[in-house]
Amino acid sequence: MNKIIGFLITKENRSPEVDFFDVGIKTIVVKHGHHNIYLWGIGDIELHKINGKYSLSFPLNDGLLDRNILISFEGDNIIVENDWLGSIPVFYNQKENIVSTLSNFCLRDKKIHEEGLSNFCEFGYSVFEQTIFADVKFMRYYSTLTISDHAEIEYKEDPVLDDSFLADVSDENDVIDLMQKYITDVESVTVGDIVIPTSGGYDSRMLNHLVKDKKRIRSFTYGVSEDQSQSHEVAHAKKISEIYNTKWEQIELKEYHKYIDKWYKIYGFSTHLHGMYHIEFYKNISKGHDFSGSSFLSGIIGDAWAELGKFDEIENYHDIINLGYAHGMSLDLKYLNLQSNEKLKKEYYKRNCEYLKNDKIKSILAMRVKLILLSYLTQIPEYFGMPVWTPFLNFDIVKATLNISDERRKNRVWEKDFFARFGLNLEEMDLKSDKNNDLNYEVARKTRFEPIDADKMKKYIDENRLVQINKLLDNTNLYQSLQNKLLHVPKIRGVLQLCGVKNKFLRALYDYCVVKAIEKGIKDTQSYT
Repeated sequence: MNKIIGFLITKENRSPEVDFFDVGIKTIVVKHGHHNIYLWGIGDIELHKINGKYSLSFPLNDGLLDRNILISFEGDNIIVENDWLGSIPVFYNQKENIVSTLSNFCLRDKKIHEEGLSNFCEFGYSVFEQTIFADVKFMRYYSTLTISDHAEIEYKEDPVLDDSFLADVSDENDVIDLMQKYITDVESVTVGDIVIPTSGGYDSRMLNHLVKDKKRIRSFTYGVSEDQSQSHEVAHAKKISEIYNTKWEQIELKEYHKYIDKWYKIYGFSTHLHGMYHIEFYKNISKGHDFSGSSFLSGIIGDAWAELGKFDEIENYHDIINLGYAHGMSLDLKYLNLQSNEKLKKEYYKRNCEYLKNDKIKSILAMRVKLILLSYLTQIPEYFGMPVWTPFLNFDIVKATLNISDERRKNRVWEKDFFARFGLNLEEMDLKSDKNNDLNYEVARKTRFEPIDADKMKKYIDENRLVQINKLLDNTNLYQSLQNKLLHVPKIRGVLQLCGVKNKFLRALYDYCVVKAIEKGIKDTQSYT
């Protein structure tokens, strides 16, 4: 199988090191005018071209209403187009005329963009087309970037804002048929195992059901409770495997924070340090399995379309944070030693305030904001050598799902009824499991973290907080450990929270993941070589 994973466009002669996990990622260079286009990926990537355009799709196509980027040539110009959601982030430096799927490759001048930094801390990742560095931006969804002597960005007309987008009410059976056709079509043109990370939730449950050849499914699950084998996710995934007689395996996670440097090489300063658990997940999978001929079926963000009312109301520009909620992995702005005029946030709200009143459009806008954070769900497997595909980033499927009646989308009733018809209503099977989510705390408390460089970072962030973060992560006493344990026990947690008790260790960890990503960007010297 062939698949382009990423690219770098620059006038410089580079030797980009992108085989991060030593799986045989290949790189080619295409020269056009004064530029070098470095393309990397799986298989014979020179063949991953359609109608004269290099395509990051899988399977190969030249459409932009599914996960894709197209690179083409017009005279001396290089044209980069991204898809309707912006599901593969593309960074660019107009001053240096560099474009890449890896933010690090675009960094030269390290002048901080004050609002970019402020927004990064508040959201936990880059938003509104601006990173923490003034010269490095990223493409908005459904845009065209033209590179010649300089780079120019243009926005295409948004298909989501067309009057026809919400004109019809979908029949939920037709939506299932659309998903089924999508999956069957890809099954028919691929060979080898179909790897499905299976949590037992609705999205991975749907994917296991819709793959026709169950013998091709290889599903894997990690647990999030302290005893991972007793986790809710493991119990559900195991049951799905039993129902369909598929090959399933639980993967134990123990030390994923040791992959922070690997994570930074891929995601740089675009997002906080948060997805290392997926690196350990796929590393552990790869130890016992050869997936060189496999593809990867992802359930990424299916829940965003399936359920009514997933996102809070947006009444003013301050509420935009509700679109990009990162589950607490952000830094309180009270610790920031700079003032932002919030221009980008205000402009975003002004452009979109009318659309944000519609729950369905709001779901799409939220995912467009968050995909720079969530793109690791599809990119990490590809850097392990598995081309990724999913029905949940396809325009027609998203449109049809959102147009299921509000009554049926509320609490995902339409899916619950569907699963009940096929004996997949796991919630009613009385499966014994542990619903606590202790994994992040349990792994982190056994980790020795590289301290934040307070001398370097105190220019931007309150020094006292930096010292406090380092201290909390380095030394948790017995009393704090017991308190943190109790905060994960459902019936006790609520009482403790009402009394104002908080898990200071986890709060410090979340702050660390934001601050350390910024520090690494400021200190990074690899971008220049």
